[in-house]
Amino acid sequence: MATLTDQEIQRIQQKTKSVANNENQTVGDTFDVDITDSSGNIVETQTYEIVNKINGTTEALAVAPINNKVTDYSQTAIVVAGTQLIGKEGFGEEAWNSTKNVIEARSGLTPQVDDISDFYDSTVAKLEKDYGGGSISNMSGFSQSGPAVAKVAAQHQVPKITNFMDWGASSSLYSKDNPKGITAEEKTWLDKHATIYMDSTRDVTYLDGKSHGD
Repeated sequence: MATLTDQEIQRIQQKTKSVANNENQTVGDTFDVDITDSSGNIVETQTYEIVNKINGTTEALAVAPINNKVTDYSQTAIVVAGTQLIGKEGFGEEAWNSTKNVIEARSGLTPQVDDISDFYDSTVAKLEKDYGGGSISNMSGFSQSGPAVAKVAAQHQVPKITNFMDWGASSSLYSKDNPKGITAEEKTWLDKHATIYMDSTRDVTYLDGKSHGD
């Protein structure tokens, strides 16, 4: 199965919050992602169709690339934004719940995993019902959502997982005290199919949450 590249996923990730929060951009609409050179000049624009979206404690998009005016639903990507910060993103219920999830993620897999699992299921259902089929080729999380995305992606054996700055990765593995955590079998899948980037060093990390740039 063809998958989107890490660079393509990163560009979508940068748009996820704004598109998810924009009430004027709904399922079936499109948005553009500009590709720039080292000087910041736009050299190409990739258009994506919104297949599904959620805007609550969890902010996420499911998108598919449009090439030659045809949407490729076989490369549908689920991209989940990072934590909504209290103050920076308001003081509403979603921001408080998101911050609460961050704290809980320090000792176990974030409760956000349930939202992401439901979003995955609803996206698969939409692809089948509204688009005549398709595949989830990629999943991506940022910060707190990263380990939860990894869990759901491994459960469904999504071919390519690209996460950025995973928060609580070392606490996300299965244990007696963390029964919803990532199992050994799921970790085996992730070891082969997941790439995790740390923003500060650009090093690839593993699920223990530590940098392994060497």
